[in-house]
Amino acid sequence: MRRRILYLRSVTLCGLFFSTLVQAQIDPDVTEKTKILYNNLKVIQNSNYFLFGQEFFNSFKYSSGSAHGDKEYADAYAVTGAYPVVLGSDFHYYIDKSATERGYHTEAVRWAYQKGLIVTFDWHISARNTTSYSCNGAPVNLAKNIANQNNTTGDLTWFYNELDKVIDIINNDLVFDGEKIPIIFRPFHEMNGNWFWWGAACSGFTPAEYKKLYQLTADYIKERTTSILFCWSPNSPVNSTIINNYYPGDAYVDILGLDMYEITADPFRQYMGAIVDYAQSHNKVAVLSESGYRNDTENGDAAARYWNDTVLPAIMNDPSGKSQKIAWALTWINSSWSHPYVPHAASTAAAKQSFINFKSSDRVMFSDEVENMYQPIVVLSAAEGIEQDDVKVQVIPEQHQIIVEFKDFSMPVLVSIHDVSGKRIAEEKTTRQKTTFSIEKLMIKPGLYIVKVTGGAKTITQKVYVL
Repeated sequence: MRRRILYLRSVTLCGLFFSTLVQAQIDPDVTEKTKILYNNLKVIQNSNYFLFGQEFFNSFKYSSGSAHGDKEYADAYAVTGAYPVVLGSDFHYYIDKSATERGYHTEAVRWAYQKGLIVTFDWHISARNTTSYSCNGAPVNLAKNIANQNNTTGDLTWFYNELDKVIDIINNDLVFDGEKIPIIFRPFHEMNGNWFWWGAACSGFTPAEYKKLYQLTADYIKERTTSILFCWSPNSPVNSTIINNYYPGDAYVDILGLDMYEITADPFRQYMGAIVDYAQSHNKVAVLSESGYRNDTENGDAAARYWNDTVLPAIMNDPSGKSQKIAWALTWINSSWSHPYVPHAASTAAAKQSFINFKSSDRVMFSDEVENMYQPIVVLSAAEGIEQDDVKVQVIPEQHQIIVEFKDFSMPVLVSIHDVSGKRIAEEKTTRQKTTFSIEKLMIKPGLYIVKVTGGAKTITQKVYVL
């Protein structure tokens, strides 16, 4: 039975009192749901689990060489019965692909948001007058000209036009039921590599100029949107020197990520530790923004086993505990022209079982174990609980218990626990002023629950989140 009890050392969060949440967004004018999402990520990174994500999980599948329009299908779901919690997308596939494909990806994002899942966007922006985002073939000094706002060749004007396309997508396409969908935007990723036209080895582009490019981009987008969080993610290897050289600044970054494929434990822990240290010292969120095993292009076991046999122990067995302080881990696209980053319908039984084992870990969360990420996570600290009116609810992690205390009720009192659909999970009638429920005995799954206390004509409800 999987169950998690999350307790924060000195934090009590209550969905009834949103103003008590810590807000560290670089754009204070974002929507309330964008703020809630960020605060939920803060809670998750300090928990004992992380979320799993995949790029285009419901608009690409391994059996196809192109995007598809069945937004409810995902290879991960076909194997495990649950979706990743984080959906990765890419503005390149909106701007440089067909209108039909753009529609597929847009509907996939809307569907994920409707389900309460998280959406993150990178941008493989094609260089000016090309259809490629690589350094090779890019116009000389393209990144330098934009960063230094040198428009003698028209590079800056071109770039602003590209940003306007992205902003139009954010404000007009990424909308559901009249609400702008909060997204985590990860521009100019892997800047310390030599493969992108904004990379370190392309046209003598310096770290100082990279910072200018990122800052210019963030400022321009922030002024024209209200639903964006910004993620900055170097490629491995990374250390404090690389971070200090390329980090755009606290006013431009909400989330720090690490891109690292084919990881091995010790290097990963070193690089992830550097990201986590910096994120925590700057009050940001850390994530594993890209990972996967790229050496398995068939239906074999290696790519699937990578998650349970390599990634999970590398994170959870880190002696320093730093690698555990991430909000999510995301892998790349499943498609016939890419790699099977997660197993699919035609994978071997061993491959599928390994990924199911990964999903079943009490350290990993898929869609069937999370609430709406745009509603505040209700968390009780181990000692404090949440007290409202005459009812106090506590979670005791060490004993796997929910303790309910109450006063000023007519006896006997009926205490019950309900899931979010209203289904009664447990109840107890008592003449005492305290009762205890066993999470283990009741087989309570992770999620949000309502505790209801009724005595005579008096009824009080409280929320509790079991992780």
